[in-house]
Amino acid sequence: MSKILINSISVFFLFSVSAFASDEKDAICPISGEVIKNTTTKTEFKKGSVYFCTESCKLDFTKNVKKYASKGNFQLASTGQYVQENCPVTGRKLKKNPKKPKIVSISAKDVELCCGGCMKKASKMKDAEKFELLFSDKSFKKGFKVASK
Repeated sequence: MSKILINSISVFFLFSVSAFASDEKDAICPISGEVIKNTTTKTEFKKGSVYFCTESCKLDFTKNVKKYASKGNFQLASTGQYVQENCPVTGRKLKKNPKKPKIVSISAKDVELCCGGCMKKASKMKDAEKFELLFSDKSFKKGFKVASK
């Protein structure tokens, strides 16, 4: 029960702080939820870099990668290191220039979904559940790819 409460509070803090990021490339520390600018504290994650506000946060992340993977995935997407290619829920290709795109905004990041079914599923979830639905390792693998440089 306390793990769920701590994770919910952490995700809520991440949502709250991300609204104050002044630049799209500002990173949110996946551990503390603080906005980070001009930091050199980072670790390689997947095929990108995850940034931290302190060495302590970096250490927490590297010791508990599985626990913080969704937050690391979110940072990779929100900093433009990864881009969305498919629906993270189903893995289906997204329509090009749809008349009414199915968009879910989470932590100031828009994520497109493939259909009304995915949109309905996401809309019934609380923010913490929705965050996991869109940025878990499984969803991230289905929906995002490394950005071309």
